Amino acid sequence: MQLAHSWLRPGLPSYLIYFVTARCNAKCESCFYWKETEAAAEKSELTTEETKKIAEKLPRLVQLTLSGGEPFLREDLFDLVSPIMEKSRPGFLSIPSNGIMTDRIIKTTQLLLSRYPWLRVNVELSLDGVGKTHDRIRGRIGAFEELTKTWRELKTLQKKRPSLRLGILTVLSALNQDGIFEILEYIKRELKPDRQEVLFARGVPRNPDAIKVPIERFKEVAAWLNKESTVPRSFMDKFRRELARQKRELIVETVSQNRMVMPCLAGSKLIVMEPDGRIRPCEMLETLHPSPPSSLGLENFFMGDLRKSNYDLAEVLKNDASNKLRDFIGHSSCHCSYECAALADLAFRPTSVFKIFLKTLI
Repeated sequence: MQLAHSWLRPGLPSYLIYFVTARCNAKCESCFYWKETEAAAEKSELTTEETKKIAEKLPRLVQLTLSGGEPFLREDLFDLVSPIMEKSRPGFLSIPSNGIMTDRIIKTTQLLLSRYPWLRVNVELSLDGVGKTHDRIRGRIGAFEELTKTWRELKTLQKKRPSLRLGILTVLSALNQDGIFEILEYIKRELKPDRQEVLFARGVPRNPDAIKVPIERFKEVAAWLNKESTVPRSFMDKFRRELARQKRELIVETVSQNRMVMPCLAGSKLIVMEPDGRIRPCEMLETLHPSPPSSLGLENFFMGDLRKSNYDLAEVLKNDASNKLRDFIGHSSCHCSYECAALADLAFRPTSVFKIFLKTLI
């Protein structure tokens, strides 16, 4: 029903990725956002009073993702996002985390599950290796031990709160590609996540060599995930698994063919909100293009600034910069392996969802 509601509002976003902070307590070698984390300033972040103003004018959302940096570094994370939850009432909330801050992760997750019993909360921890391999890639001694402690406590919480889904995300990079299947087997055997996913290293990471991974390796990983992923317990789980399969397939086709295979919905159905309230179409434009073409007459790839627009997202989305950027994305050679954009491209097109639905029935 939420997807159908979204299709009836083609001009409004349904998927919001909110970078609640750029600060991070790790120094991952494969991180594409590392320059922002190095320059992060807590004083520039949106406050709870500001998110209340933003929430008043937000449309209904299907998906809200809280990203960073490390989202749980925001001590006020629950209070920060509660207005958005109450006004936009997303069906799904996802929080990717490095799993280091166990107590805060558990406390915040408990609060979300208690306050919003209708909400499907996805907490997804990032694991890029086993033991010291993970610590080395994450740039933090003890990161693996801290993550596994958090995972155990989340599993205990899940027994009381079945609306909590737990996932493990692994970034496939040159730093772990040789042992990637041992990592995936470990995750499946020892951690038993509801969702296991592999992300293709992208952008300009802290270690530039991290992205030197052939697409053939990602194809092999995608084939493993298609075969070995958790057996679905419900129709919705089957639907999600098929959606994830087609998302990986779309990424493979896009990278292999070096072009936009499916028209991108970044800037329309998918938008990104920075910690300071600026709005982007996606995370990748500035990485893919050194600067906006002179023909656009724009200084950067931001659609606007909520602080300068009376905290009104609709005002930002209809301005000249937003229109130009959506047109640029649709008519340029812009393409990437950004998994959130691929997911949006599939989920917010009725024809794609119908095909996924049919596949789910088989």
